[in-house]
Amino acid sequence: MNLDSHKTYAALDGSDIRFGIEHLPEQIRIAWEETRELEIPEAFRKASSVVIVGMGGSALGPHMLVTTFFDRITVPVTLVNGYALPGFVDKKTLVILSSFSGTTEEVLAAGDDAMKRGAMIFAIDAGGDLAKRAKKHRWPMYQFDPGDLAKQPRLGTGFSLAGMLGFFERAKFLKITGAELDRMRIAMGEVIDSCAVDVPTKENPAKLVAKSLAESAVLIIAAEHLVGTAHVLANSINETAKQFATFCALPELDHHLLEGLTYPKTFARKTVALIMQSDLYNARTQKRVAVTAKMLEEQGLAVVDYVTSGSERLEEVGEVLQFGSFVSYYLAMKNGVKPDEIPFVEAFKKAMGK
Repeated sequence: MNLDSHKTYAALDGSDIRFGIEHLPEQIRIAWEETRELEIPEAFRKASSVVIVGMGGSALGPHMLVTTFFDRITVPVTLVNGYALPGFVDKKTLVILSSFSGTTEEVLAAGDDAMKRGAMIFAIDAGGDLAKRAKKHRWPMYQFDPGDLAKQPRLGTGFSLAGMLGFFERAKFLKITGAELDRMRIAMGEVIDSCAVDVPTKENPAKLVAKSLAESAVLIIAAEHLVGTAHVLANSINETAKQFATFCALPELDHHLLEGLTYPKTFARKTVALIMQSDLYNARTQKRVAVTAKMLEEQGLAVVDYVTSGSERLEEVGEVLQFGSFVSYYLAMKNGVKPDEIPFVEAFKKAMGK
């Protein structure tokens, strides 16, 4: 498919998810401003730990939160992607239930578990059963209206991330300023200027990366503050482009995966490693990035580098989040698939509902 032809986008993107991608910074602004109005119970601020429950796209904001601010968050945080809560959850624990649709069965089940244990509960959603339960049980809640900005959970990462950041700031678990969010949105705006649909492929970094990833399995490699955004990109390539992608974190990858790429022998020829590089990484991690890339190439993998340009972690998170959104969108166009449709996920949900 021709990424410079408007006919391509008209044929495949009938629901215009491109609009939301090009206005992703607006999600950040709206969620941050709306969370300024949250009233946080004093008991929340005294929580001994926080457990965040979310699945799929609704788990992406929490993952970005904890990887970006792992050394600034003042309370232990555990992420749960399933039905059951950890054994330590009790009345001193704050459980955050995250569900874009408000109907995610794992999140709702975890909410039932949290109530049985007497835990404190906060909800973040766009409506559905979770919002109804929050109102019924008088749980504090941040409910956002995605409108045309996010038509599916993976497209609402701005609401999810900034909603979480806003809540953590209001609960005094994290010191962060609106100015940091502004700089993040500026970084995202710069990506939009260089990667938007109207920018020709030869001048468009996102289109060029998408072309280099086409027809391949994608191994996304990142470290430290960018691990959460690598997770976002992997999910987006899976759902939006209908293409295999997974993410791995440095330095952990170097302790096992380098050996695991030996077999099957055909694997390397069909795989591209997309490596996120940052000057904000630990110095030893930066060296690992270079050495890892060299070894991957020696094993036959194609390696594509993306070098971030921010001076702060949150700036780079915004940059990679925005860039990855374009890459997955352009991959969908290259693959000739409709980016808004998720037929296998929907079929699975129907099968589970029987």
